Amino acid sequence: MKKIIVPLIFIVIAALVTGCGEDQYAMERKYWQMQKQAEKIFKNPKASPPNELMRVVQLFTDFANKRPNSSLAVDADFTIARLYMVKENYDSARAKLKRMLDKYSKYESICSEALFMMGNAYELEGKWNLALEQYQRIIREYPATRRGIDIPIYIAEYYRAKYQPEKMIAAIQEAIVHYRTLAIRFPDSPVGLTASTLVGECFLALKDWQAAVETFENVVNTYKDKAVVDSILLNMALIYQRELKNEAKAKEILERLIKEYPKSALAKKATALLSEWSKK
Repeated sequence: MKKIIVPLIFIVIAALVTGCGEDQYAMERKYWQMQKQAEKIFKNPKASPPNELMRVVQLFTDFANKRPNSSLAVDADFTIARLYMVKENYDSARAKLKRMLDKYSKYESICSEALFMMGNAYELEGKWNLALEQYQRIIREYPATRRGIDIPIYIAEYYRAKYQPEKMIAAIQEAIVHYRTLAIRFPDSPVGLTASTLVGECFLALKDWQAAVETFENVVNTYKDKAVVDSILLNMALIYQRELKNEAKAKEILERLIKEYPKSALAKKATALLSEWSKK
């Protein structure tokens, strides 16, 4: 059976509150019962007849239509698209997801997830170029969403898995540009921190060790008073020791980690590494 990527339900659920008078417990129980029926199709799609698919799809459709302001309505809509995908009815899945783009146009995270699933549908059909169009649209229109941040790496990983190194390198270089733009656009924010860190990760993927440590150093200096950056310091130390063969600099960074984050679990690891290196 082909793998279906389950949508991440990190999507502005807090912004969608139940607007009907139905008892919350009763509604959630009803939804749980529907999910159990859908699960039978997900587990064995080949054995599920078309009329069973349509029956379950209708259940989720009616549920979403009757409770449009419920967070479960979002999940119901995504479940319908997934049901079509697992049954390899990709046109119907994409049609559903396109309707969701209109229905939830105010919610960027939902729209980015819908586009991601549309891309998945094309991938499952072996239509990478069409999938790539959806992924690039996420980057353009929803760059600060979870998918907008993840998708450049996803594209590079696709090329790596397909043994297309030139395209992988090009994708990583494009990702660096994207993340740098995000870091500038969202300074001193969680998005900016994540984007800046991913620039360093991209340089690691390119094995440009010096650019990676310089990038991480900039991240630490920019965000040390706003976020915990002990893991970045540890990463820097390991790069200096293993890749750049600069053990003195690696020790300096570990000592900085221990000094600035004495209660961190990574401080213990840093101490252990310093002890290990001193024995060489």
